[in-house]
Amino acid sequence: MSEHLYNSSDLNSVLRTLSTLTNPAVTSGDVLPKKAETHDPQRSRPGVTQLVQSGPISPAKKPAPKSATLDPSTIITWPAALRYVMTTVGQDEETQLRIRGLITSQHKHEKQWWKAREALLERQRARGDKKKELNAVLILATRRSIGAPVDSTMAPPLLTSEKDENADELELAEYDRKVYKASVTMANALISELRGMKIPFFVTQKSLIRQEDAPASSNEQTGDLLTNSDLSDLQRRMLGLLEDICKE
Repeated sequence: MSEHLYNSSDLNSVLRTLSTLTNPAVTSGDVLPKKAETHDPQRSRPGVTQLVQSGPISPAKKPAPKSATLDPSTIITWPAALRYVMTTVGQDEETQLRIRGLITSQHKHEKQWWKAREALLERQRARGDKKKELNAVLILATRRSIGAPVDSTMAPPLLTSEKDENADELELAEYDRKVYKASVTMANALISELRGMKIPFFVTQKSLIRQEDAPASSNEQTGDLLTNSDLSDLQRRMLGLLEDICKE
């Protein structure tokens, strides 16, 4: 019967089950026989009811990892960032799932944009081939209409239109412009998500970033600051690490 009431590995379940088995008619005012009081060696121990009333036993909390207590906005070196990420993201399945979703979405959009560009180039080539065929037919027809000799074994010269070539180039440039704008928007959204997850080098305090061409002040230790180019390199390196950690 007890197997259907609780899981033996759950201490709280055991205590709740035992409390239901105690005699509800016995109250705190009831007095046990003197024989039980004088001869029961277990009387000095806390009873089941007392144990249940004391509440469930809370498991001892493990101390947080030292690196996890570090403020990620103050990290400016790769070793410190690596330790922090491995003890936070590396041990958090939910965060890994979120990052994996961001990476998958980015790769999906990049493939779609590339395939669409290849399809556009193919359409332009197809349009060019059709125009060349039409030009060839028109040239042959013109020669026949004026009685000029026509050599069927020799292909007629093909006419190309500079206007058409420019139109294709403009069309491709416009597509590339739209893709670039979309990729910037996607990158900003990705960075915003990483900031929300407190990923090092994406939440770096502005006071720790120095412009390359800005002169250092007398009170500033430039060796303890990051330049914008250094920060960009570290961000790219961090993205590679996150991708490795969150691989499916």
